[in-house]
Amino acid sequence: MFNKTDPTYFDGPWTFEKTEHAVLGLCKIIDRYAPKLTLEDLQNDPRCARIPDLSLERVQEVIADVEAKLWRGARFFENEVIYHTGPHHDDIMLGIMPFINRQLRTPTNQVHFAIMTSGYHSVTDDFLQQALEDTLDYLHQGRIQMVLYPDFFEQGYRFKQEKDIHHYLDNVARRNPDEMRRGFCHRILRDAVGLWGLKSVADVEARFTAEIENLKAGQPNSHEIQKLKGEVREFEEELVWAYAGTALDHIHHLRLGLYDQGSLSPSKGPVHDDDINTILNQLRTIKPTVLTVAIDSEGQGPNTHYKVMQSIAEAVRLWGEEEDLSRLRVFGYRNVWSTFHPAEANVYVPVSLNAFAVFEKAFKDSYLTQYKAEFPNPDFDGPFSELAEQIWVKNYKDVQFILGKDFFYENNHPLIRATHGLIFLKEMDAKGFVALAEEMAKRIVIDN
Repeated sequence: MFNKTDPTYFDGPWTFEKTEHAVLGLCKIIDRYAPKLTLEDLQNDPRCARIPDLSLERVQEVIADVEAKLWRGARFFENEVIYHTGPHHDDIMLGIMPFINRQLRTPTNQVHFAIMTSGYHSVTDDFLQQALEDTLDYLHQGRIQMVLYPDFFEQGYRFKQEKDIHHYLDNVARRNPDEMRRGFCHRILRDAVGLWGLKSVADVEARFTAEIENLKAGQPNSHEIQKLKGEVREFEEELVWAYAGTALDHIHHLRLGLYDQGSLSPSKGPVHDDDINTILNQLRTIKPTVLTVAIDSEGQGPNTHYKVMQSIAEAVRLWGEEEDLSRLRVFGYRNVWSTFHPAEANVYVPVSLNAFAVFEKAFKDSYLTQYKAEFPNPDFDGPFSELAEQIWVKNYKDVQFILGKDFFYENNHPLIRATHGLIFLKEMDAKGFVALAEEMAKRIVIDN
């Protein structure tokens, strides 16, 4: 039911975005596609009746604008330096993986991934306990031969992380879960040796046995265990993007300090100058022409999302004082915690059934800690990947109300014909992104 005090329609001057809101709302209420609306339909709707110079031409303008957003989402990226950012591991994938996969197929693009926080909160004690036990089992079976190399405990453990990933994904292809698990345990062992300075197999056995007992007893996690949990999440992220051949030096684990500042109010925005400088230095080094950012407002998702967005915006603002950022394009995305209304977004990325299949399998095979998460979202009992897919399908159905189903299945472009979901993005220039972050911060101050 339409709320006559809805600020979407009654606060501030009328905009074209409000027209899009109103027309889509009418289509959904009366279950009629936009090309079939009549002037009487518009006049009888309390929202559409507020559209200036109301006529069927306004509907045609909405249809044309929505189609333009779709074609923007179908663009082909070439010769770009792309810097994808995510507050947590899996945020980038859940928000925009089909958008990214087309970029990764083009060797002229340089594609980087920056995960801003450790993510150790998402790894349960039970999961880590099982991982340590499995690693000991493989070690006792003689199936972790790298410990036999004479320099392994001095420096050898630092090398061949790429080999662990390749071993794991080889066995995804072979459908061999035992060897997948062995590849994962190789990485656990490498990380543990570096973390605790272990010098022998006996050291490994003693440390793992002690940590297993602590986890069983429910002891508070030490800093080292938190770090090891975070490294589990980092391995998961590396697996996902290795599906398309991304090298480890293009995946950046920034481990920002804000993740450990749960007592600080997120309304304060960036909480660490060190965090901002870490991001700024990456921008200076990589020099992206395309940047993606999760732009959830405070309270829409985990507070970390809002803090990270504000930190990135401040880094971009500072970078803009040093560099000409007129070419930089920023794409704001959302995932399973909040969604764009079709009128808010200005880019609609087509998602085919092929993209759905790749996304679902990559999530299941790579995010070992998340696929069977007990409570991934308060409104959904199941893996995050399924929730993301449901959102993309709903987006597609909303856009069908404007363009019509036949627009898709009769389209001359195979990508549009293959579309069965849509990802909504908000494209901005650097100044627009910084202004949006500032506006969101001001809104919090006013609300408080």
